[in-house]
Amino acid sequence: MKPLRILVLDRNPERRDDLAALLRGAEHRVDIASDEASAIDSLGQTGTDAVLLDLGMPGLDLPALRKAIFPPDSDEPESLEAAERRHLALMLQHTGGNKRKAAHLLGISRSTLLNKVRKYRLLFALLTCPGLVGAPVLSAQERPVSSGRVVSGTLSFDGHATVGDFVGTTKVVSGQVTGAPALSAVHGWVEAPVRTLTSGNGKRDKDLNKSMESSQYPNIRFELSGVTPRGGTADSVAAVLHGALLIHGVTRKVNLPATVHFEGDKARVRSDFPLSLKDYRIGGLSKLLGVLKMYDGIEVHVDLLFSLDRGS
Repeated sequence: MKPLRILVLDRNPERRDDLAALLRGAEHRVDIASDEASAIDSLGQTGTDAVLLDLGMPGLDLPALRKAIFPPDSDEPESLEAAERRHLALMLQHTGGNKRKAAHLLGISRSTLLNKVRKYRLLFALLTCPGLVGAPVLSAQERPVSSGRVVSGTLSFDGHATVGDFVGTTKVVSGQVTGAPALSAVHGWVEAPVRTLTSGNGKRDKDLNKSMESSQYPNIRFELSGVTPRGGTADSVAAVLHGALLIHGVTRKVNLPATVHFEGDKARVRSDFPLSLKDYRIGGLSKLLGVLKMYDGIEVHVDLLFSLDRGS
């Protein structure tokens, strides 16, 4: 692909620099702007081919940006390719990035749409100047992710025993993520103290702490090393979380199914997965939690809300 002159308009300095570095690494020429005024000034001085912008910026005036690209005295009609590019952008925005649905509404095959997306570079959400207004935002799996921390969360498990099923839960969860230019490169950690897990039965909780030796191994911890997105929309994505799960002093590499949903400066992560207690050397299963016998397999549920850093 021919190198482009790209303007990056983003209020978050860390994300702005990461995007610029990523684009320069692909041999594009990059200008950066932190607000609308500096973006318009840059557009007036350079031959910009494409614009990548933060559509969540407060008070963003898209018509003003388009006017900076197309001066009022320009009466040259729009080309057929520009009209098609703009219409594709509008349709992808309407469907939240769902290419199969967009292709159906456009009356073309999905493969034809994918070819056009690549042709017009919409795959990388470069908002080309002729289609600036109404162009789609980055999909959740493609857009940059800011660093953040857990502000609320729940870790729970479903246990199974000969005398009945039960649930253990804690809302004492902490964690952090380090941002990256795309979701796939995000890493971080999450942990919860074993002693905070409660099942509604004091005897069970006492036996749980004894079996998990919580005084010696106080925390359950997950170290995130990477993410494999599995597709989604502009706000949500199904993914696999890669990393290491530490329980009862045993660390095992795991790949956990998850969904990630972005809303403003928040990201919600949910994951449900089976776990074998024997894999983490948690013994005493015939006495665990004060029941006659507890089965080895449990189901773990994680629901976390991260607050992401915002630019000034």
